[in-house]
Formats: sequence, C-alpha cells, structure tokens
Amino acid sequence: MDTLALIWLGVPVAVLWGLLAFITNYIPNIGFVLGLVPPALIGLLEGGPRLMLAVIAVYSVVNVVIQTFIQPKIVGDAVGLSVTVTMLSLVFWAATLGALGALLAVPLTLFFKAVLVDADPRTRWVGPLLSGPADAGRDAAAPGAGAGAPAVAPTAPGPAEARPAEAARLLTERP
Repeated sequence: MDTLALIWLGVPVAVLWGLLAFITNYIPNIGFVLGLVPPALIGLLEGGPRLMLAVIAVYSVVNVVIQTFIQPKIVGDAVGLSVTVTMLSLVFWAATLGALGALLAVPLTLFFKAVLVDADPRTRWVGPLLSGPADAGRDAAAPGAGAGAPAVAPTAPGPAEARPAEAARLLTERP
C-alpha cells in the first residue's frame, strides 16, 4: 500500500521505499518512523515541503489503518483470538516486556490461553471470550470441546448405518 501511494504521489524509487517500509514495520514503536524518513526526505528534495507533507500524511493514514484495523483482524483470525484480545495482548505484553513483548504478544497470549484456559475444564467458559466470532460459535456448539478441538456435530444414521447387513453385502460384492 505504501508503494502504491508513493507511485501515486510521484516519489522516485517507490518500490525501494515500499520494501523499506515493509521491513521496518517489523520493528516495534520506531519501525514506522524509520521507514517514513527516507521517502519523506526524497519527497522534500523532489517536490518541496508540499510533497514531503503529502508523503507523511499518506504513510500515516495507510499504516494506522493497516496496523490498527486490518492486521489485528488477520492475525486474530489466523490464531483464533478476537481482535480485541489481540490488541489488548499487544498493549499488555509491550508494557510488560517492552519491544520483545510486542513481538511475542500473540504467541505469549496463546501460550497462557493453552495453559490457563484450555487445560482446565473449569475455565473453558473464558474460551469464547478470547476467541473470534467464528471460533466462539464452534466452542458453543461443542460444550465439551476445547478451543483447539474440532466440533463434531451428531449425525443421523444414513442408509448404510440403518441396514448394516446390506452395507456389508455391498462392500464385499465385486462388480
């Protein structure tokens, strides 16, 4: 998205700055700024203060939208945590352990969920609160299943189950 925005603004070597933004966004807290400085300076040199301010504004909007709304939703869906829990875990672990906590927020939350919630049947009621909407429905459908266990819906007996002798005969016959 940053690359497309830089191409749209006319900043030279936009693909390089987009790649730099992609790489530096993995650095908590300061990665966004590190990825923003070079294209903003190039914008200042190429188009003056107006282009530099446009680069800063577009970068800020794109990264706030991606890092605040889109990324937590995708990560939460992939690991089975709600968006709220994903964001709160990022805030909690970043405040507790700093930059390392920000990097390990989701794995640490999943570890504590597995140890404290999924392992003890008395705390299974917390599972739907931590899971996203799709996972909460799965947990509610299978009350005895943990967050990682697949829900198995009861099935009605089919024709083969209703007539076991006929099913056995069909399996043993050769055409």
